[in-house]
Amino acid sequence: MLGGIIRGSIASWPPGLARFPTSAGVILPPAVPGIMVRRRYVYGTVGTEGGQAIAEAVRRAWRRLTQKQWLILYPLALLVVNTLAFAAVYASSGTALSWSEFLAADFDRWTFIHDRLLVGFSFSASLGASLAAGLISCVLAAMIRAPFMRAVAGPGYPLAPRTWAEVYNLFALYVLSSALVKVLPVAVAGHRYLAQLASIVALVAAVLLIFTDYVVIYEHLPVRQALRRGVRLVGRRWTAVLLLFVIIQLVWFGFYALYSLYYQGAERIFVLLPISKLLLEAVLLLFIDLVLIYFYEGLRSTAR
Repeated sequence: MLGGIIRGSIASWPPGLARFPTSAGVILPPAVPGIMVRRRYVYGTVGTEGGQAIAEAVRRAWRRLTQKQWLILYPLALLVVNTLAFAAVYASSGTALSWSEFLAADFDRWTFIHDRLLVGFSFSASLGASLAAGLISCVLAAMIRAPFMRAVAGPGYPLAPRTWAEVYNLFALYVLSSALVKVLPVAVAGHRYLAQLASIVALVAAVLLIFTDYVVIYEHLPVRQALRRGVRLVGRRWTAVLLLFVIIQLVWFGFYALYSLYYQGAERIFVLLPISKLLLEAVLLLFIDLVLIYFYEGLRSTAR
């Protein structure tokens, strides 16, 4: 969901993230095997403020990343799917296929979509192909992120979702979030006041939906209940959630500002540049997801 974005079975761990004890000093296994956490370290409890909560989530995310390096394959697969979906959009727009031009357009894909598909809006074959590519990418995102979230909480690397119900719920969530956070601001970008209003709606939606896909998988809730649950979780520590959201946005801003130096104005793009971008973006996506999952786990453990 963040950065503009959308996201098997567990052998020895129950579905969802484990609850923490309510008695101080008692140690129970959390959702991630091998990490023992006492109550005083659980973010969201008394004496733990936003900065400490985020720092604890980052520490645990880093430890999990060092334990299960192959988690990187999930966000990498998701990025490849998104690139292929944009390739379909690019081809359907009638633009001449060129390696450098495609990579430059892919780097700023929403500007390309606005300029080629939404300016002078009309129902056309290219628009239909773009909508189909978007819906397919949402389905594949649900099928990738469901086993990814279970892989974070369990010892193995599931290759498929557990049920079709969770695929449907994630798909519906990703269609909704994409419409509010991505499509809406781009669709009204040419209208001054509507663009400002759409930007506000997108920011609010991005914050309120920040934990919803985790709720769908870890708490086995349908999308409507997950939406309400996710909003309640955000409301419990909204200042810490906003701080974390701002930090993540700054990370993405720095990432794209760095690569824009190489993409913008380049006549030819060397093949290693998009490969390095893809790999680094996958690492950032993975680490941000892990931080958010552990932050969500802390909120969930105190929200009963």
